Amino acid sequence: MRNHNPIAWLTDRATSKIGRWVTLALWLAVAGALAATAPQLSKLYDNKATTSIGNPESVQAQNLLNQAFPKNTGIPAIIVLNDANGLTSSDQQTADHIACWLLSADQRAATKACAAFTYAQARPDQLGPVVAVTNIPQAKSQLVSGDGTTETIIASIDLPSSDSLGIQNVIKQMRAYTDTFASSSLQVKVTGPGGILADLVDVFASTDIKLLLTTVALVLVLLLVIYRSPLLAALPLISVGWALLIINGILGFVAQAHLFPVGQQSTAIMDVLLFGAGTDYTIFIVARLREELQHNPDRNAALRATMHGVGEAITSSAGTVILGLLTLVLATLGLYSALGLVLAIAVAVMLLAGLTLVPAILSLLGRAAFWPFIPRLLTAEQLAQEESQHGRGFWATIAGFVTRRPAVAVVGSLIVLGAFAAGNIGIGADFNSLTDLRDATPSTEGYHILAQHFAPGTLAPFDVVIHLKNGGNAYQHLVALDQIDQAVANVHYVAQVTGPTRPDGNPPAIDPATLQQDFAQLPDALKQAIRSGRSLPTTSGPPGGGSGGIDPRVIGLYAATVNSISDDGSTVILTTTLNIDPYSTAALDAMTPVRDAARAAAQNAGLGPDVATVQLAGVTPQLADTRAASQRDTMLIVPLVLVLVGIILALLLRSLVAPLYLLAAVTLNFFAALGISSLIFTRLQGEEGISYATPLYTFIFLVALGADYTIFLMSRVREESARRGLVEGTQVALSRTGGVITSAGLILAGTFLVLTTLPLRTLSDFGFAVALGVLLDTFLVRGLLVPGIVVLLGRANWWPGKLPAPAGPTP
Repeated sequence: MRNHNPIAWLTDRATSKIGRWVTLALWLAVAGALAATAPQLSKLYDNKATTSIGNPESVQAQNLLNQAFPKNTGIPAIIVLNDANGLTSSDQQTADHIACWLLSADQRAATKACAAFTYAQARPDQLGPVVAVTNIPQAKSQLVSGDGTTETIIASIDLPSSDSLGIQNVIKQMRAYTDTFASSSLQVKVTGPGGILADLVDVFASTDIKLLLTTVALVLVLLLVIYRSPLLAALPLISVGWALLIINGILGFVAQAHLFPVGQQSTAIMDVLLFGAGTDYTIFIVARLREELQHNPDRNAALRATMHGVGEAITSSAGTVILGLLTLVLATLGLYSALGLVLAIAVAVMLLAGLTLVPAILSLLGRAAFWPFIPRLLTAEQLAQEESQHGRGFWATIAGFVTRRPAVAVVGSLIVLGAFAAGNIGIGADFNSLTDLRDATPSTEGYHILAQHFAPGTLAPFDVVIHLKNGGNAYQHLVALDQIDQAVANVHYVAQVTGPTRPDGNPPAIDPATLQQDFAQLPDALKQAIRSGRSLPTTSGPPGGGSGGIDPRVIGLYAATVNSISDDGSTVILTTTLNIDPYSTAALDAMTPVRDAARAAAQNAGLGPDVATVQLAGVTPQLADTRAASQRDTMLIVPLVLVLVGIILALLLRSLVAPLYLLAAVTLNFFAALGISSLIFTRLQGEEGISYATPLYTFIFLVALGADYTIFLMSRVREESARRGLVEGTQVALSRTGGVITSAGLILAGTFLVLTTLPLRTLSDFGFAVALGVLLDTFLVRGLLVPGIVVLLGRANWWPGKLPAPAGPTP
């Protein structure tokens, strides 16, 4: 009879005498073609996509700044010099030497202190403006700490943030030169956004091969322990490796064509997911095949029966994971959206391998795949004895307990999971990118020095950006701008605000109204010379026809406005420094009152929304927008994933009741895993909170991967219940699938634990939380909670569908 089930049709073709060879040939041909023609994926990573946060206000403000101040578009690096006993004259000479080395040849010639130095190494060509006491002595109060122990030099790197390798190369050159000045008393560190990015690139550069080898070794050891068969242990590794070769080729072409971004973090998670899911699919197939080989003398018929039994469950499991991952494409944050398509493609290819490649290899190996413990055909007497028993061992004991005391199993499980979930109380999200580096790096060491000796916000000040509409000129609104400056300075947590009237953050040296008039009287030639950086023209008389020459203070203050007012006068920057950690939750919360104060002051000063826009740009505003986007993404994706998984479960189980408690169980398991993880991260490891990406990542993977075990268990419950009745069928299903799910869970948890070896906190925390959740799901949710609910609900599990009456009497 013709089989109308497409999955059964596919697996039958892949395991037929000719089909298995055709299957292997096709897989070999595709892998070989991609290996020969596909571009190298590692050279096409787009890690910028991971940092995208959409187009909120902070991004719009930053784009406006890039247009208004094109010379300031580079990424800053901060060189920190620290002498715990106080900076000496020798230390200052070192700072001057480093600053002069960073300056261009023309700038060195214009800086008197640079004449005393020679340089053993050329400066990087990609360096832009440099701010140091050496060339801008009036900035000393901002560059030297109040206790006199620390001095900073700020150098801009004229490369886009997307050119991470280029920035890394510049930072390496800077560190190679500046490290030569460090001594037992003087620390010299390169930090700031440029230094942090370079350290992140260094960390990622060593993760790919290390992660892959560690994962392979772990999976191989676990499989050898579980199966005690070298061929079966190698089978998942062969199938996953084969699939990975094809996936990398596909993603290489995708990245080359810019169809969607492929980041290094995505592929790191992909490797772990493939080994975990691919091994699980193989375990499900092998476990069922072992049973069939004990009942069927024909190995090919046994394999066909196996794939008919588990093919639909594997497909549903993979489909659940794929749909769950595809929901991430709808996210605003690149950290989420960049992951979805990459992992969905990987799981789809792995599913195809599980339905074709794995059974094709097994059809060739036959019973020999289990060597040296080859399953033997059972006699009629042994079959009858097995049929009358419900299994032996640990899971048979658990199954017997659950079916006898289902209420105890359910209530006990809920109490334990609820207690674990309580660990989430009082735990907040952490947005500090510096703490994402678990190991000490020059950038984190430099940041800690800055935090000790400067206002904590020094490392990442942000800007209040005021843009005048309709050709407005900031030099005609200095009084209003000063009022906005003062209003922002009065906001809680603000340490200092610098702007056109307060270049050093102190009260204006000249009254803003007077300064506005003085600026207006400056000769145009003088203004142009100051803005262009040319030598100042001589003036033969006083500006505006008054008596006396030009006040040097006015010239100096005008020169200072070059950094805060754009050339066309339409855009103004008020640089704001906080007195708290700019990455902290309190700092993110402070962005709203800062924005409100600035807009209220602008409105009161005559610069309302019809005249000017007031926005915030910089690290802290972007993190605040990141938090808002993450919350929106979570509110969108979580219910969508639950609905999609629920639909798949409903179709597979032909029930509307079972999906409801299965989804509730997996959601509770997520909160329990996150609660324990949060307590460990914060109470034991001392982290300030849980990485903001960890909850959604963990939810997606635990719900989607947890559905694997749900589908595998519930499919077997339905199958056995149709033969034996619900209670006995549940007992048999749990006893016979318990070992398989345990093996799969241990391997899946182990692969995700590999992520904890990485020096990146986001991936480490995520790997630990998922591994813990998988273990809870394996032993507690699938072992006690779900089967207990099944027994308590009885035939209501399958409503509105109906379970066929059992062939024999039901206990």
